Amino acid sequence: MAHARKALSAAVATVLALTAGAALTAVPAQAAVSPSVSAGVEAGQEVPVSFPAESEIVSAGKTGFLTQGEKLLWTRYADGSTVELPGKPVGNSRSDVVAVTTARNVFKLYDMAAGGEPVTVDLSADSSTYTPAAVNGSTLALWYLGELRLVRKEGDAVSQTTVDRQYRATRAVVYMADGELGVSSVQPGETHGIEQMDIVDTATGKVTQSFAAPSSLERVAATDKTLAWFEAGTLVVRDRATGATTRKQLVTTTEQMRVDLLGDWALTGQRRGLDEAVSPETAPLVARSLKDGGATVLPVLTHRASSVVAPDGALLVRGGTEEHGEGLYRIAPDADGVPAAALVAASGDETGIGVPQYTGADTLTMFGNIRNVGLSWKLNRTNVNARITLRHNATGQEKKFTYSGGYVHRTGLYIGWDGLFDSSAAPSGTYTWEVDATSRNGIGEPVHGTGTFTLAYNPELHDYTSNGSPDVLARDSAGRLWRDDTYYRGGIFYPAGRSLVGSGWQAYDRIEAAGNLGGSKAPDLVTRDKDGVLWLHEGKGDGTFAPRRKVGDGWGIYNKIAGGSDLTGDGKPDLLATDKAGDLWLLPGTGNLNAPFSARKKIGWGYGIYNQLVATGNVAGATPGDLVARDAAGVLWLYLGNGDGTLTKRIRVGSGWNQYTHLVPVGDANRWARQDLLAIGPNGSYLYESQGAWDAPFLPRSTTSLYAGETGKFNEFS
Repeated sequence: MAHARKALSAAVATVLALTAGAALTAVPAQAAVSPSVSAGVEAGQEVPVSFPAESEIVSAGKTGFLTQGEKLLWTRYADGSTVELPGKPVGNSRSDVVAVTTARNVFKLYDMAAGGEPVTVDLSADSSTYTPAAVNGSTLALWYLGELRLVRKEGDAVSQTTVDRQYRATRAVVYMADGELGVSSVQPGETHGIEQMDIVDTATGKVTQSFAAPSSLERVAATDKTLAWFEAGTLVVRDRATGATTRKQLVTTTEQMRVDLLGDWALTGQRRGLDEAVSPETAPLVARSLKDGGATVLPVLTHRASSVVAPDGALLVRGGTEEHGEGLYRIAPDADGVPAAALVAASGDETGIGVPQYTGADTLTMFGNIRNVGLSWKLNRTNVNARITLRHNATGQEKKFTYSGGYVHRTGLYIGWDGLFDSSAAPSGTYTWEVDATSRNGIGEPVHGTGTFTLAYNPELHDYTSNGSPDVLARDSAGRLWRDDTYYRGGIFYPAGRSLVGSGWQAYDRIEAAGNLGGSKAPDLVTRDKDGVLWLHEGKGDGTFAPRRKVGDGWGIYNKIAGGSDLTGDGKPDLLATDKAGDLWLLPGTGNLNAPFSARKKIGWGYGIYNQLVATGNVAGATPGDLVARDAAGVLWLYLGNGDGTLTKRIRVGSGWNQYTHLVPVGDANRWARQDLLAIGPNGSYLYESQGAWDAPFLPRSTTSLYAGETGKFNEFS
């Protein structure tokens, strides 16, 4: 920011010429809390006056200014050094006196020009609480049991003067002018929100003037001659001596406008224009001549974030311009009496939106029931309109989001993405993001940013395309194997496109989803040919399979095969099979593609009564995989896995299941981290979502459009 540094040097010279030039010394260490003092600069160096980032102006004196951010800091004009103060600031004293609250009923006043020990006003012995309201020079205004008390300390004595009026709970106090405070309250007998303003003499506690005022006293500007405020977009100016009032409609917005007074000028704009203004009409800080009723309008700053009045009546504004950036600007009349701004202290921040910077994780992982990922970008502010595009590099598929000035977090855009495109699940892989943002209040040029991130899924049964959503396989009468991708949204299970896996699959009499048997992270298939040979088809994760590899011979002894469920609890999917005698055999998974199953173990008998056997995975809530079986009468039974390769006694699930020709353990279709069941019959397909209860594992079925009107085309599903 070379341009800002040049302006800074000139501005510092201007400020030093306007200040009293009193030397500041470090505030000595105190017994309780010690302010820290940063080092100054040596003679001949450029004066590095800077404005603390993420801070607002609180108070200003002749020798420096007070800011509140992560720390409460006093910054010296003379050398740019800072003093950290303890506690919370009371208000703008319009002097070098800084008032803070350090504990209950304990107040400290630091004279930042003279240095030395702070003046401590300790009222902690009082059982009732004093609430800080304002500060005027070295006079503290404190609320106490419905009274406004003016407290000051001279020597060792603390004096209190009570303002000669009782106030209701709704009230505010602001600095009006030297020796004056403005106090608001609800007028007796009026509806709530009709405010009365009292002008109080801080020396005597007497009310010198009263009149009706707007409900928010904090937005009233005052000099010894004039009062000004906004009412519903109308600038109201009142002569204090005569009571004469003028009104001028400036804007139609309901935004919180603020006015400051500087000589014969009113400076108007949104109270926090950069962050809160949403209209180019209200964001800039402009000067309006009071001599012609506001007809003459001059630009001053691009925006105002906060402002205070300096001891000499000038304004110190935390704001910015697109030319010089963000910082503290001093606004005072020039030689012609026209308000002119000079940069006093730069913050180093630009006033524009800023190029979007991606702040999310480089790799976003979806798994289990965590199917929503957050993506975030840092900008200088959030009152923007933005278009966010996510593009899958391999396929070109896109998801678009719009953002319209929501306040998500202080300096960023955030979107939550469910991992879905408009009509399909988003695949894993590298994505390119693009963010195009425009300012809602006209401050800053449109910006564009781009970058990449990776989306990944933990492997799950039936997800052959690595997009976190199940795929269903179906073989037609010609022996071609088809893959239907799916997605789940709004309680409905949808198809998301069909792809041909390959032909020649009529060679197999069993096609079974087996889970990830080893090698890649994608799930695999096992098939058995008519000679009893078992084959393994390794999933590539892109919807295709590697060339088959032989697992073993002699598998013709089994009449039912079910795969994909981990019954042994070792994290590897196992295979179940029944022989012609009705015995149930467990073939434990090894995780080795070359020998995917270890020696079989007999774990049950009497299973010859079933015509469908489905290893579903966890449908009943516990970790081990489960088994469902259908008998000839159409009754469905559930066997819970014990986690050691054995099963519990059977539990009756329901009847009428003989209306279906195929039961497919489809995996986690609804993203609830439990395994669901797809039932296919002559009339279509239905999803039975697992609800994780052993005595009622499935919710009532929901109709899907998958295979609607075409189930007769296929003779095998997996």
